[in-house]
Amino acid sequence: PGARSPRLLKQMCTAMMSVAMFGLPSPRSLEFSSMPAPESETNPAGKYDGPVDYTISAFEESCIKTETNCYNRYHPAIPLAMEVPSGSVVDFRTRDLWDHPDPGLTQPWDGEDGAFAPIPDADLNFDKAYGDLAAVHIITGPVGVAGAMPGDKLAIEILDITPLAQGFTMSHTPLGFMNGVKPDGNSPEEYKAWVTWDYDATTMSWTSPSFPDVVVPYEPFPGSIGVLPSAETVALKLEHHATEVELYGNPQWAVNPELAVPAAVCGVNGTYATECLRTLAGGEYFGNTDTQRMGVGTTLLLECEVAGCGVGTGDVHGAQGDGEVSITAIEMAASVKMKLTLVKPGDAGYATPTPAMYGTTSIKRMSPGEFISFMGFPFKSSGTLPSQYVWAKDRIDTLVTSKIIPESMSLAGANALLKALTFLMEVGGYTYGEAMVLASVTVDLRVDRGLQGGINNSGWTAEEIQEGMTRSAQLVDKPAVGMEAVIDLTVFKGAKYAAFKQAAAWH
Repeated sequence: PGARSPRLLKQMCTAMMSVAMFGLPSPRSLEFSSMPAPESETNPAGKYDGPVDYTISAFEESCIKTETNCYNRYHPAIPLAMEVPSGSVVDFRTRDLWDHPDPGLTQPWDGEDGAFAPIPDADLNFDKAYGDLAAVHIITGPVGVAGAMPGDKLAIEILDITPLAQGFTMSHTPLGFMNGVKPDGNSPEEYKAWVTWDYDATTMSWTSPSFPDVVVPYEPFPGSIGVLPSAETVALKLEHHATEVELYGNPQWAVNPELAVPAAVCGVNGTYATECLRTLAGGEYFGNTDTQRMGVGTTLLLECEVAGCGVGTGDVHGAQGDGEVSITAIEMAASVKMKLTLVKPGDAGYATPTPAMYGTTSIKRMSPGEFISFMGFPFKSSGTLPSQYVWAKDRIDTLVTSKIIPESMSLAGANALLKALTFLMEVGGYTYGEAMVLASVTVDLRVDRGLQGGINNSGWTAEEIQEGMTRSAQLVDKPAVGMEAVIDLTVFKGAKYAAFKQAAAWH
């Protein structure tokens, strides 16, 4: 398309939900805690040795049983578990996504004391996991920030993450990117596996009895982190769910009051039982994004949607490939230390589009030192249909009028790229064409996890939309899919770099 004004691009980005634009610069105007430099490329940003002002723990007891310092649904009526001043460092102690470990649970895992056997029984563990699926994800919080109001923004700096228990990863034919068996699926055969992982603090790595010749570097991040959504956001997400069901052919992480916490708000007899969102339904409040970029040293910027903002985190991962293709990473309970700083209108960095992240070396640390890669193309055999498109057979009319296209990495990528282009245009003074050139040579499009809004209300023609779409070959939890547009700020020099630093003064 021809050049468009930054104001118009901003309006279009505001009208659609999109994945965060990352890679922002790093002035210390908010006086964030200083993190030590990584000791090596395999050391995830060292250890945080500074003070912890507050601790909130859901680790010691079952969240489903006690409802102590935890929740597993999203709704503005969920009460805050505590309130802290802006600038506080808070230690969030989390359980794993299934409310484990806990020997007192009705359905503990297959080992002793609610843990796993050294070589887990996949059949038994899957039976228990599917039986407790409504419990996912257990989130520690929500923590309110004093003085936070809707429209304010919150900078969340991840200072340190420490495992509190053994990790696990699972894979099964109905789950993940390769779900289903051909001709109407992606896998050539049925599969099922369940693997445990042990953490070595000395080498900062994971090993497993199932893989005696494998050592996985420890690169932790919260799979789920976010703020409480507003009533308007909940209504929009419920509209997305309705479209998703109609298009996809079955309810996908729909509202479910079973095992919901808090039960008084979201449970079977709860005040908002029909409205509380599952934690898998990410959005502008972030939620279950499962992105590697949320590692130690990263700062996340989110817009508050309720008074107090209401920060929570859980579903912590000890390591993950960029895509989480089996639908689980190394899942673990963890201590997550974060600094929470309020950014008010008029404060430096407030105008930065959200969600956004600032990070330094975490992306490079997670890149392999030696690799082999394989390229895929959109080819298929006649008579087969990938599982991502089975839903579209008889739903073309609905697809045209909907505000979401399930599993469209192209659409999610276009939405993410629009935010990055707007940032480059408004801060750098570039034209749309110049921003596209810079994006083409410096911006990485990476997989994320989040339910994105449609582009059909943007006012662009089909040809313009097609030209702006991106291409990727990665996917996370389906049908929700998201993409990140990562800007490499090291390419900017002098006054231009200073301008980008100033624009991201929230960090």
